[in-house]
Amino acid sequence: MAINYERILVAIDGSKGSEIALDTAIDVTKRNDAHLDILRVLDLNSLEYGGAGIALNGEQIYTIEQENEQYLSELRDKLIKEHGFKPEQINVHIRFGNPKLVIVEDFQPEYNIDMIIVGSTGKSFLHRLITGSVAAHVIRTAKCDVLVARSTEENLAAKEKEAKE
Repeated sequence: MAINYERILVAIDGSKGSEIALDTAIDVTKRNDAHLDILRVLDLNSLEYGGAGIALNGEQIYTIEQENEQYLSELRDKLIKEHGFKPEQINVHIRFGNPKLVIVEDFQPEYNIDMIIVGSTGKSFLHRLITGSVAAHVIRTAKCDVLVARSTEENLAAKEKEAKE
């Protein structure tokens, strides 16, 4: 029995895994003629100035937010132009907080998401060991279907080639 998804969420964080998740979300959205929500969660606890462990001030946080809003807006425009999505078919969102909690406890129920697509990992092994991955948390706690987009060697090689061009 085929399931038709109406509202798909992909969480992106700038990692190669989230790029693969976005590509997968594009394909799934097209196949289901669904609505795609692209979410970027900014975790202020993990943001620091220049890697020095210094907390960010309000102006720096505002700058980070503006840069991310511009990136997401340009990404949305690119998807509409290059993939033929209707403008009302894609929304981009920025939220602040812990990505694990924002995705499953706030965003998913608020927007009635019926599928979440996440990248397999954006963290090192040690960081996953200590804090756990966002993908693992979403898989365990989401109240809808979750698709983990795995990064294959071919996908990663293609992404690296795109980045160089």
